[in-house]
Amino acid sequence: MWIEPSLTIQLLHSYGGCGTGISDSENDHIYHSELFTLSKRAAKGEPQKLSFTVPIFEPHPPQYYIRAVSDSWLQSESFYTISLHNLALPESHTSHTELLDLKPLPITSLGNRTYESLYNFSHFNPIQTQAFHVLYHTDNNVLLGAPTGSGKTISAELAMFPPLKALVRERMNDWRKRLVNQLGKSMVEMTGDYTPDLMALLSADIIISTPEKWDGISRNWHTRSYVKKVGLMILDEIHLLGADRGPILELHENVLETVTC
Repeated sequence: MWIEPSLTIQLLHSYGGCGTGISDSENDHIYHSELFTLSKRAAKGEPQKLSFTVPIFEPHPPQYYIRAVSDSWLQSESFYTISLHNLALPESHTSHTELLDLKPLPITSLGNRTYESLYNFSHFNPIQTQAFHVLYHTDNNVLLGAPTGSGKTISAELAMFPPLKALVRERMNDWRKRLVNQLGKSMVEMTGDYTPDLMALLSADIIISTPEKWDGISRNWHTRSYVKKVGLMILDEIHLLGADRGPILELHENVLETVTC
């Protein structure tokens, strides 16, 4: 609330200092006070402004009093009343997020057997379930406030896991056993932690990559022959089209259409 009372201070005998204070009509408590010095030059110039903050309680008093009194002369003071009768305060409300009635997520939602083996339970609790997507599938900042023993530590661990890199590594381990060893295919991994050399990419039958890594490479597809050689693209976790990585996945599809035209 911003109030601008027209308060005129008359220092009858000389220019100098005055004390300002604010109180209410129901007790003698002074909510704010300060000493204000008024020079002769300032008194003849623009009106002087004082800014201060005072609390408002519920139920609030009928009015607040603002008083300015000379620190040197008697009867040199000004008085102003601020009525609070029609004051409408904002409704008080809690800023917490309501806990939704969601079906508990199984730990298999992690999509990684190594991560799943860290926990001795089968499902995440309601708080972990509600925060799972933003913690595990995005890089968004999260402030999680919950009672002691509600699973905040495990929620923090979800934010530490790199899910897409983990998916790449899991697919590498699975296809290495079946497609590489049994069928003799050549396969390379391309993530933020590992980038194969050009010869490995050119000779690879299968490239497994995170969306971000492939995005950086496929933007210059016309100068990279191994991008032009791509005959089949498999987009795993396609439900992420509606999440933060959706535009990147769509761009991959458009680039592939452009390359094959």
